[in-house]
Amino acid sequence: MTQRFVNYLGVGVSLGTVPLYHSTNLKLLDKRIKIADLVLRFMILGLGVVATVLIGNDSQVKVFFSFEKEAKFTDVKALVFLVVANGLAAGYSLIQGLRCVVSLVRGSVLFNKPLAWAIFSADQLILGT
Repeated sequence: MTQRFVNYLGVGVSLGTVPLYHSTNLKLLDKRIKIADLVLRFMILGLGVVATVLIGNDSQVKVFFSFEKEAKFTDVKALVFLVVANGLAAGYSLIQGLRCVVSLVRGSVLFNKPLAWAIFSADQLILGT
């Protein structure tokens, strides 16, 4: 006889076995997951755009005796990389966010395992920077 524990999400975990889902309303759970994914992707999009604009438009002026030197983000190669990386992450999040919207409207579920792995791998690569 195995002992079962149920958490607040309705997922039961039997000791020594795999997690089980004890609800019959899987469409509601799927819709909530898609909405959460959509919200997170558009948050990443917004934050990436804000970071890119803030860094891209920032400049500082340093006065050394009577000389003025204006520094921009292009003077530091790491900041150029950061602007490009934030722009790529924002663009990728926009594309994946649109995919999430289409998935919500159509009501389709991602059954294609290679595509799911490709999306997961791209998330790790692009958003992990």
